[in-house]
Amino acid sequence: MRIAIDARFYGSEHTGLGRYTTNVLAHLPRYLKGQTLQVLLRSKYYNTLKLPKNCQKVLADFSHYSLAEQLYLPLLLSKLGSDLLYTFHFNAPILSRVPSVLTVHDLIKSYFSGPETTTRSPWLYSLKRAGYQYVLRRGVTHAQAIIVPTNTVKNQLLTNFPSLPPERVHPIPEAPDPIFCIPSTAKVTLPPNYLLFVGNAYPHKNLSVLLDALTQLPKEHLVIVAHESPFLIRLLSGRDLSRIHLLSSLTDPELVFVYQQARALVAPSLMEGYGLPGLEALMVGTPVISSNIPVYREVYGDKVTYFDPQSVSDLVRVITHLGATSPTSFKYSRTWDQVACSIAEVIHESCARL
Repeated sequence: MRIAIDARFYGSEHTGLGRYTTNVLAHLPRYLKGQTLQVLLRSKYYNTLKLPKNCQKVLADFSHYSLAEQLYLPLLLSKLGSDLLYTFHFNAPILSRVPSVLTVHDLIKSYFSGPETTTRSPWLYSLKRAGYQYVLRRGVTHAQAIIVPTNTVKNQLLTNFPSLPPERVHPIPEAPDPIFCIPSTAKVTLPPNYLLFVGNAYPHKNLSVLLDALTQLPKEHLVIVAHESPFLIRLLSGRDLSRIHLLSSLTDPELVFVYQQARALVAPSLMEGYGLPGLEALMVGTPVISSNIPVYREVYGDKVTYFDPQSVSDLVRVITHLGATSPTSFKYSRTWDQVACSIAEVIHESCARL
């Protein structure tokens, strides 16, 4: 059977989706032996990426969420004679008749909308949001199977799409990168005894509650690991930056070092699909202060300290009582090999139904 794998998100430049795609693709082919895997790639990796013998590299050099994606991907799949399409995201082409297995990492865009969530003009934002809703609905309702990272996302999906059969949605937990199992010897200039935030500054990340808490904690420093963006600039505008330290474009060893040296990681999100930064912090022995939301309860259990993400005073209270901490003892046995194995099982089941 010919299985097309849309790996256009391959590479660290795509941040979380890129890491997910890269790690799964490293292990998935060996669990799909006997199948012909048509791996769709952007030009950056088409010539350099080495793949097993059961993989055929296919150049698919068009952007995600674009009109070209919707027009040319169906033509490409038809030309390849693909029997099944597996995607690392929800954006399967709406005109394609090839059965699909989708990945829905979260439904954040379904729950968070409005001018504060975009840098686009109102008309363009409205157009893109309508496109997102249509592509998501079309993909979810027509997919052979849907992979999600948590039961929390599965429940949200079933709430938003009541006609969706629950057995079609498969929660497959993610895994930290293996590099977080190895102590880092990298060096990064850092303030002493700092709090850490890792992520972006989109509104659902709720970074503002941490910045507000910092104003009531005059001895605390905050290190933010994030790409500079209009959202981050907007949040930091008018604030005292003397105790706020911005880092971006870190190598993996440098990121591990920043985690290792932190007093605690703060994860204040209002909604997530999973929560890898918290697991990464725990892996290197750094305590985690987490918003009390269902997905974090599912992923972190009793290994972290929770606070009300709507309450600055509650976050201040938790940080104040953090005190001197010793490295946490935490083992997370989930690996990307296991993730890929579980995904392969879903793909095999979907192929059997064709």
